Amino acid sequence: MPHHVPTNLSRIAAILGSFDAHNSPRRSAEIVAEVGMSIGTGYGLIRALVKTGWLVRVDHGWIAIGPRARELMYGPLEPAAALSDAPAVIAFKERKVRESDEQTQIGETWRPDLTEVVETSHFALSRPVRIGFANASLSNSWRLGLLASMEYARRLNDKRIADFIKLSADDDASRQTAQIDTLVASGIDLLIVSCPNINNPALNDQLLALSKQGLPIVALDRRPKDPSSLISFVTASDSRIGRMTAQWMVEKLKPGSRIWMLSGIEGASPAIRRQSAALTVFSNSPGVIVEAVSSTDWTEAGGYKAVDRLLEQSDGRLPDGVWCDSGLQGVGSLRRFLKHGGTIPAHTGGDLNGMYKLVLHHKLPFVAVDYPAAMGARAIEVALDVLSGRPVRRRVEVAAPVVMPRGMETPTIRADIWAEAHVRWDLPDEAILSQGPSLRDVKPANVTRRPVR
Repeated sequence: MPHHVPTNLSRIAAILGSFDAHNSPRRSAEIVAEVGMSIGTGYGLIRALVKTGWLVRVDHGWIAIGPRARELMYGPLEPAAALSDAPAVIAFKERKVRESDEQTQIGETWRPDLTEVVETSHFALSRPVRIGFANASLSNSWRLGLLASMEYARRLNDKRIADFIKLSADDDASRQTAQIDTLVASGIDLLIVSCPNINNPALNDQLLALSKQGLPIVALDRRPKDPSSLISFVTASDSRIGRMTAQWMVEKLKPGSRIWMLSGIEGASPAIRRQSAALTVFSNSPGVIVEAVSSTDWTEAGGYKAVDRLLEQSDGRLPDGVWCDSGLQGVGSLRRFLKHGGTIPAHTGGDLNGMYKLVLHHKLPFVAVDYPAAMGARAIEVALDVLSGRPVRRRVEVAAPVVMPRGMETPTIRADIWAEAHVRWDLPDEAILSQGPSLRDVKPANVTRRPVR
């Protein structure tokens, strides 16, 4: 007998296929009429697709392709090349900055087969579940946005989640090992972990031991050095962030340009991967001179102090570009240059609403690839899939869009979102624009005028 596609599956395919290549929002009524469904059936399917993330409401009566469908189109983008392909040394005056052994060893330890699917039927539970989250820290706005995204997903699944226990390690790996023991002792069914540092053997061994004992583990944002303890790793492409922002800077600046690099937390896997991908691009661009590589702890104060120190060491001579792997420290860099006066160098680094406000207000050359805090909600969804016995991808990547002001595109780096449409003038500087629907929980700031002409 011929195989027939189930009717509802055909209808769902028709709904998802009704959007154009730009994912332009459409009216629900228009789609239902176009695909030839009854109002009751069409609206029922749309509501179900919105609830599960395949569609998203952008305004009353208007919908667009949602995050789960976009993930299938996006696909993993981490390259197979090892991080050790990046140059081992960077000249900073007469001093050499050498990549640590840990940076070299991390490499592409994750298998190139990034679409591997893991069978999880043996973890299936019919009762409400207990999920533990061992968080690296709550040290900056992005990490608060990540947690807000997780809480949002938890509220959506409150009938399925009996308890969601969260502990923050304040970026201390030793403290996190003790907290994981506490979570396990509380009787959690699954552990979500975001590791403070990739180079802690005790934490790595602890996760391996728990995995062998049968506890499912999902890493979020920052993974352990040995990923074999993990069922899945929920992240975004750090290599894409580093590579595309560096390539934009190479194409935007003139030959012989001087660049300062401001990275995140030393030893954190996203910082290592972004920095190394950027260094690879810069090393293949003879006209670019990388003068300094500094760690900033992903804080505004860290970015401010790093630039302050470099200005003093360079006798006030400004660089042509400042590569930041996030706006968390980028906003501090910009504020130090604004205080110094003169022409402000081209910058990179997104995520933070305040970064976009400064860039647009002062009309600065800028690009960002937002690191989506909405991956927190995705990690909750992956955890629930595991505990329902559904297969999950070994690596789940959330799309990371390129954001820049109009007129800042280069020959190979194009905008996915214009910064002018991305910024939220009504929200506080600390708002993380990539945290998904939980951004609605952020209280508006008192804004009397739009601070850009």
